Amino acid sequence: MRRLRHARGWLAISVAAIVLIGGSVTALAATGGAAHPRLVPPPGAVAGGLAGGKIAAAPESGAHAASEFATTANPVTLDPPVKVPHVTPVTVTIADAAAFGNAPPAATSTVALPTGDWSEVVLDVTGTETGRQYDRLLNIDDGPVQIFLGVTPEPTPAGITWHVQKDITAYLPLLRGTRTFSTYVDNYLSSIDTGIPVITAKLLFYPAADGFAPARTASLASPALAGDAFDESGPGSPATRAGVPTEVVPIVPADDSTDFNTVNSGQTLSATVTLPDDITAATLDLYAVGQSNDEFWWGLSPAFREIEVSVDGKPAGVVWPFPFVYTGGVNPLIWRPLTGIHTMDIPSYRLDLTPFAGELGGTHTITLTVAGNDGYWLAGGSLLLTSGGAPVTGKVTSDTLSFPTTSQVTTAEALGSASQPVTSESASAAYQISGTLSQGGRTWTDTLSQSLQFGNDQTNIDPACTTACYQWAHQETTSAGTETISGPGVAVSRADNASWTIDAPNGYQQNASGTDFFLPASVSQQLTDVATQGAYRTSLSESIMGYGALEEDNSVSTISDGDTTGTITVQDGGPGPTVYQQTIVTRGGTIVQRT
Repeated sequence: MRRLRHARGWLAISVAAIVLIGGSVTALAATGGAAHPRLVPPPGAVAGGLAGGKIAAAPESGAHAASEFATTANPVTLDPPVKVPHVTPVTVTIADAAAFGNAPPAATSTVALPTGDWSEVVLDVTGTETGRQYDRLLNIDDGPVQIFLGVTPEPTPAGITWHVQKDITAYLPLLRGTRTFSTYVDNYLSSIDTGIPVITAKLLFYPAADGFAPARTASLASPALAGDAFDESGPGSPATRAGVPTEVVPIVPADDSTDFNTVNSGQTLSATVTLPDDITAATLDLYAVGQSNDEFWWGLSPAFREIEVSVDGKPAGVVWPFPFVYTGGVNPLIWRPLTGIHTMDIPSYRLDLTPFAGELGGTHTITLTVAGNDGYWLAGGSLLLTSGGAPVTGKVTSDTLSFPTTSQVTTAEALGSASQPVTSESASAAYQISGTLSQGGRTWTDTLSQSLQFGNDQTNIDPACTTACYQWAHQETTSAGTETISGPGVAVSRADNASWTIDAPNGYQQNASGTDFFLPASVSQQLTDVATQGAYRTSLSESIMGYGALEEDNSVSTISDGDTTGTITVQDGGPGPTVYQQTIVTRGGTIVQRT
């Protein structure tokens, strides 16, 4: 189950992408033909594309300049900024203007990392690209451990520059001595797809200052928050950051050297690990993204997806994934220049495995699967462990988690027509996992509880797209989790409540020859996340609403219309500002308001 390295790895059923050429919008057909540009694949669509023929590519020159999107601002993200102390960091470059052309190898760099008592370590990524190209996957690894996953924005002929930062303090046990880093963009070139991403990546080591204490080791009494998919650092004790592990163990299959691998439908990703016998806290750091048909899994029917994790065959955790929309997804004009929620920096999911800590010493098998997978997913991760001291014993005393969760789908026919299906799908789950661990004559109990709700509703007009077709899709997922840890000197109670919603009404029309098409679409994403630990509380509310309309006649753009509005509010009980707010409004590829 090695990572697939093939052209157009982001395509949703061999569909076409949309890029700008001299101010016009041009559909670029995928290999083997395509029928529509990055449209959410409707139920019943054939894998090779929909009826109506192939969209022709526009010539290299002579394109008609549309009134909007003649120029575009550099891509921006609405996601919250990384909080760091106001002090000059020590900088180490791990990728220096690495260019990724056709089927490129990874760019590797072996560097000596600085010594010090650091409070924060930040990964700083800058990208540039010129020409025309699909959105591509960007990975950065420290040895076999993935520390970054993101998506490159689609470029323009004038060129774009983008910049993201990620707090990687959780990987601090790796970030010492001499390390080899690899940076990779899964890019492919053709006479039409000419864009070459150029990536510079740096590590910024921040010493303690401005209320930021040196990073501390996670413990039962002061654990890092797990199960929080959108604030990887999580809440710690008041005025401190979350604890960091003492070691990081990659989940690498026996037949591979990377922890990020392909999980096809019906397959399970499995890895054997040998762990120390003194583990007192454990978290699975899991990256997972849908590909092929499952790029738009939330627009399929059935839509329910569940990422399942087991330890030695025993259910250990689940993720009901977030509906990421890549920078060319549905209608790329929506994402120029404001990208979707967590698109350029896709966070890991954090699953708490501490109830299993008393049983983790020795050799174990970690397995991962994606229930409902209708394409393939790229997935993998690492164990973040706190270890040290006397050997730990214990056991899982209760585990009510079971796989898989089954969704219920009902279908009605609008006006009695099978070509106008209305589907409603729902799922729910609740479980509790409890375990004990003993060390040095003392025993603690860790209990996790989680409840999940899922709903997906769709209306489709001509889902086979034999004529003009339309789809309205709405999905919401909620997650509520708690953890309590009790025992000698330890009394921890924390909770994490999250919800995420996506709405995507869109349509597609194309003439019989395939030379003309019209694509109106809208996408809205909403994310809320509230995490508490004792008196500490942090909350995030993030919303993006966008509209785009494309029309092309004989490869000449006649309509290119779009605008997007994003808002974010963050409240944090830790160091730094207690409230962060921002609103970004874009229109026609430019930023018209940023407050």
